[in-house]
Amino acid sequence: MKTYYLLFTALLFFNFNVLAQFSDGFEDCENDGDPASGCEFPWIELGCGCMPGCYIICSSGEAHTGDWSGLIPGDGTTDAILDLGNRIFAQWGLEFWMYIPSDKEAYWNLQGEIPVGSGEWIVGNVFFNQDLANSGIGLIDDTALGEVNFNFPHDQWFRIVMNWDIELGISLATWQFNVDGVDVIPFGTPFTNYDGTTPTSLGGIDFFSISTDNELYLDDFNFINGFIDTEPNPIPLTDDMESYTEGEAIYEGWWIALWGDGLGSALESTSAQAYSGNLSGLVPGDSTTEAILDLGSKINGTWGVEYWAYIPSNKEAFWGVNGCVPICTDGDWLLYTLFNESLNSPGEGVVVNSSLGEVSFSFPPDQWFKTIINVDLTNGMSQATWQYIIDGVEVIPLGTSLANDIGQFPVSFGGLEFYSTSTINELYIDDFNYIEGVILATNDIENIEFKIYPNPAINSVNISSTESIEKINIYSIHGILVKETTNNKTIDVSNLSNGIYFIEVLYEKGKKVQKLIKN
Repeated sequence: MKTYYLLFTALLFFNFNVLAQFSDGFEDCENDGDPASGCEFPWIELGCGCMPGCYIICSSGEAHTGDWSGLIPGDGTTDAILDLGNRIFAQWGLEFWMYIPSDKEAYWNLQGEIPVGSGEWIVGNVFFNQDLANSGIGLIDDTALGEVNFNFPHDQWFRIVMNWDIELGISLATWQFNVDGVDVIPFGTPFTNYDGTTPTSLGGIDFFSISTDNELYLDDFNFINGFIDTEPNPIPLTDDMESYTEGEAIYEGWWIALWGDGLGSALESTSAQAYSGNLSGLVPGDSTTEAILDLGSKINGTWGVEYWAYIPSNKEAFWGVNGCVPICTDGDWLLYTLFNESLNSPGEGVVVNSSLGEVSFSFPPDQWFKTIINVDLTNGMSQATWQYIIDGVEVIPLGTSLANDIGQFPVSFGGLEFYSTSTINELYIDDFNYIEGVILATNDIENIEFKIYPNPAINSVNISSTESIEKINIYSIHGILVKETTNNKTIDVSNLSNGIYFIEVLYEKGKKVQKLIKN
């Protein structure tokens, strides 16, 4: 297996100052109390020589995604600066997640110039539960609108979004401040204090430990050249690629370009192939494109995503499903799928890292085929299950454990990653559909019916079907094959432990699955 599939997400963030974009999920942390992100870009400590008690530190106590977050503790001295680059033109968006325990307070402010000298507070101070006197209440004390109060939730993660429009220069800049999905400062508000004083620039954010009662966890920073939607991506998602321009780099909305916002990293719009309309998305053979479709990092409910793919017979392709968006250090793989790897197996693919191990399948080169992924998170991530359908054939049976091949579960259902594995990569994708619920396969297999009875079963179970059965497999709830047979009438299950199983029936046209309860 090629080793670089697991290497291209090895860096959590990179100095994107030239491209004006960075992300930080703190997954490069190794030990509690270490300097988070290494006391380097985009983080700066304030004049302490990067010594303990002044920088943001690694914490495993709370995390929005992955295992780590950054902590501003209650030491009364920590003064960590997030460098936003002293912006004086263009449009900018920043989002991150915060967690504040109910008996703690937190504080930060926006600075007009980085590095911070004597300090240039742009809109005053931002307090959360100031002096422990206002649980769940926040305050910005000097905006163009004056003093502004807002609500925030204690003891849970909540999202902060700030957008700045500096297209007309810093003296005419406007901004937006959104807390937990609610606009505290409406879009288009002057980016000044109440007296109308404009800042030198959009410098950075100063996260300061304001007291021994301070306790602020931070995670999943994302800073872009553009605006960030204050609403989480709505469900359903549909994208037929027709809203883009030929040759355009797609890195907005649901799409994230992992290493920047230009061609060579982002998905490319193309008219070379299209399932419907005139355009599709292309992952070319440049060995660098790494485009993420953000599915919202779901941790409960049921979710289904489908899309169409086209792979030429003399090309290979790759995509993976990630548990973290933004991407964790190791990608937090749910699975990844290889098609015609190294051009050694035209029309053949393999799912890697699933709870069933490596699973081989067939796909049709030189024509469009559909992929469907359904996940069931209703019992939490530790009991999550899923289904994977390629070209109408169930590759991973419904109800298979979402754990990997060593039993580890992802932190969430994060997103789809489309990566250019080599110069012989060529993958076209089109007509995405993402829903809350289950997406059914639509081909001849849907017209086949089979029944299992009795259900629950004690000693044996009977199978009846409208078409000839080739083979029957029984899987545990963890995706382990516990029985296989060609007997399509009566199956002895007396030796199985009590619990939930899945009966997979294989036909010439594909597979079907039903749940069995063994008493």
